[in-house]
Formats: sequence, structure tokens, C-alpha cells
Amino acid sequence: MEDRRAALLRELERADEAIAAELAEVDELYVACETARGRALELEAFLGRLPDERAQAAREVEETRRAAASARAAAGKAAEEVAAAKLERNSERQAAARRFEVRARDALRIGARRAEEAGERAAALEAEARTAAREAEGLDARARELATALRERSRVAVEAGEKPTPGPAGVAEWGTRARAALLVARSQLVTERDAVVRQANELGASVLGEALPATSAAGVARRVERELGRS
Repeated sequence: MEDRRAALLRELERADEAIAAELAEVDELYVACETARGRALELEAFLGRLPDERAQAAREVEETRRAAASARAAAGKAAEEVAAAKLERNSERQAAARRFEVRARDALRIGARRAEEAGERAAALEAEARTAAREAEGLDARARELATALRERSRVAVEAGEKPTPGPAGVAEWGTRARAALLVARSQLVTERDAVVRQANELGASVLGEALPATSAAGVARRVERELGRS
């Protein structure tokens, strides 16, 4: 009788290990799908606001360029005024011209810096847009790969394995379906594993004649084997 129970415990142990392995794979897929879904949502949000950000960047570039041009013109006038004041040999006019020139040069320096910074921000935005476009293509490929993996899982709902629509919005929508399907599959596996562990504990308790704390099927099998080996 004990040998039959020990054999059944080993079967339960193997079932527990198989479910645990499948559960680990489902968890790995869940993390991968959630990562893809999360990044898709980020890309979708970025690409959605990109037109407005591009327009704003273009306005800033244009405005700072006009301001820089005005500052250059003012600096030129200031230089002319300094030269004219020197020719006139009017000390008051020379002092005023020099003050005007200092302010004009400061404004020119500030305007040039602002124009440069606006250009850099616009260039950075375009670089980010190119990176996002490339990443979106890679995300499409990754989502298709994951969908194929989900199709091979009998426990996972069929819709989770359907080919995602290209683009961040499509990947995000697919990711939501995959998330729900994997959570259902995981719940089923956890329930099955709990049932296997419960059977193992009940069987172990019947062999040992004492209640066992909740543990794994492997733990119960090892304890029963040790006890039977002593008898």
C-alpha cells in the first residue's frame, strides 16, 4: 500500500513540476508582453503629440532666428553710432553710443544662443522621432513573435495569438488582449497546482498518519520516502 502511495506521490511530484515549469513560461511571456505593451503605449503617446511638438519647435526656431537677426541689425547700428560719435568728438554722444553698443552686443549674444538652442531642440526632436519610428518597427516584429508563442499555448485564448495590427496602437491593443489571456491561463495553472499540492499533502498525511503543513508535492514525496525508508 505504501509503495502504491509513494508511486502516486511521485506522479503528483512530476505533475507539480510540469505545472511549475509551464507557470514559469507563462510568467515569462507575461513580462515580455507587458513590456511590449507598455513601450507601445509610450510610443503611441509620443507619436500622437509629435505634430504639435514639431510645430512648436518650428515656431521657436523661426522666432529666435528673427530675434537674432534683429539683434544683429541693432548691433550694426550701434557700431555705426560709435563710429559717428568718434568722428564728431562728442564725449556725451560717445558714452551713449558705447552703452548702446554694449547692450546691443549682449542682446546679440543672447539672441544667437537662443536661436542655437531652439535649433538644437528641434534637431533633438527629429532624432527622437526617427528613433521612435525604428523602435516601432522593431516592436511590431517583437509583438508578432510573441503572438506566435501565444498561439502555441493551448491554455491561452485564441485572440491573444492573433497577429497584431502594425503600429504602436495596434501593438498596445494586442498587448491588452494578451495580458488578459495570460492572467486567465496563470490563474488556471495556479488552481491546478494548488490541487496537486493538496492531493500530495492529503496522501502524505494518510501515509504518515499525521497532518502535514502546506508544501510542495516534491517536499511531501521526499518526507514520505524518508519515513518509509526508516520503517
